[in-house]
Amino acid sequence: MSITVVGSLNYDLVTYTDRLPEAGETFRANSFETHAGGKGLNQTVAIARLREPGSESVLRMVGNVGEDMFGQELVDLLVENGVDCKEVKKVRGVSTGVATILVEERDGGQNRILLSEGANGKTVYGPDELSRIFSGTSCEGEKHYVVFQHEIPDPCSVMSWLKVNRPEFQIVFNPSPFKRLELEAWKKVDILIVNEIEALQIVEAVFPEQEFESYRDMIANDFIGSYRKLCLEFQRKVVSQTNSATVVITLGSQGSLFCSKDHPQVGYAPSITGINVVDTTGAGDTFLGSLVSQLHTGASLEDAIKFSTRASSLTIQKKGAAESIPTFSEVMSLR
Repeated sequence: MSITVVGSLNYDLVTYTDRLPEAGETFRANSFETHAGGKGLNQTVAIARLREPGSESVLRMVGNVGEDMFGQELVDLLVENGVDCKEVKKVRGVSTGVATILVEERDGGQNRILLSEGANGKTVYGPDELSRIFSGTSCEGEKHYVVFQHEIPDPCSVMSWLKVNRPEFQIVFNPSPFKRLELEAWKKVDILIVNEIEALQIVEAVFPEQEFESYRDMIANDFIGSYRKLCLEFQRKVVSQTNSATVVITLGSQGSLFCSKDHPQVGYAPSITGINVVDTTGAGDTFLGSLVSQLHTGASLEDAIKFSTRASSLTIQKKGAAESIPTFSEVMSLR
C-alpha cells in the first residue's frame, strides 16, 4: 500500500501582528518566525504523523526545491518523518518556494498568505517521467492514494495520466489556491476536499450562472443546509464515479459535511469548541492529511472525518504549519 503526494514545498516567513498596516503605514509587529510549509509538504507531514504507529504503508513526496538552505531544511524534515524523498528534486537556478504569512492575533489567528512559487513552478511532468515515477506501484488488490493541491502549475495533467494508466488509484484533490477548471477536470477526482469558499468557486466555474446566484442567496439564509445540498450535488455530478466518489466540504468553525458512493446521505461533523485558537494556517492541510491516512487504513468516511476534526483542532492551538501537526497518539488521547 502506498500514498504519493505530488505538490509544493515552501519555506514560510511568518509575521504575527495585532492588525495589518494601512497603505504607507509602518506598524510594529509582535514577532517573526520561520516554518516549513507548502500545502504539499504540510499534507505529507500530516499523513506521516497521523498514520497509526507500525504502519507498513509507503509514503512518498514528489516535488521540487531550490539548491539552497531552505530546500535542504524542508527535505530533512520530510526524511525525519519517514517520507521517501527520492522524487523531491533540487532545481538549479531557482529558489525554494517561499510563503509570506501574516497572522492577525487579535482576529482569532486568521491568516493572509503571499506565495512566491520558486522551484514549485518546475513541478511539471510528461508521460515518460510519470511512467518512471509510478513504475512498480500498480499492484492488484493494493490501495494507492495520490494527493494533489493547486500550488503546482498543472496537477490536472498528472491526474489525466493516472486515470488512463493507473485507473484503480484514488485521486485526492484539494484545489487550493483555487484556479478555474472545466467540468472535465473535476471528473478526474475521486476524493474532493474543499472549504466553503472553494466550494462556491466550483459552482461559479462549472454550474450555470443562475444556479450560482441561487446558491449564493441560499447560503446567506441557510448556511449549513445549502452546503449540505451542494455536497450531494458535487458527489453526484462533479467528481469521478469510478472509485469512491467522495466529497468533503469543511466549514471552519461550523464543522464539515461529507458524502460518498458508500455514504450517499450527507453527514455532518461539528467542530470542536472551547479551544484557544492561535494560528489556523495548517488546519486544512492537517485535516486532509489525517483524512487520507485514515481512509488508507480502511476507516469509514464518517470515522475518518471525526478523527480529522480532532487532529485539526490540535493544530490550530499552536503556531506554524507543518510543525503544529499532531501525531496519531496525540489525537487518540483526546477521546
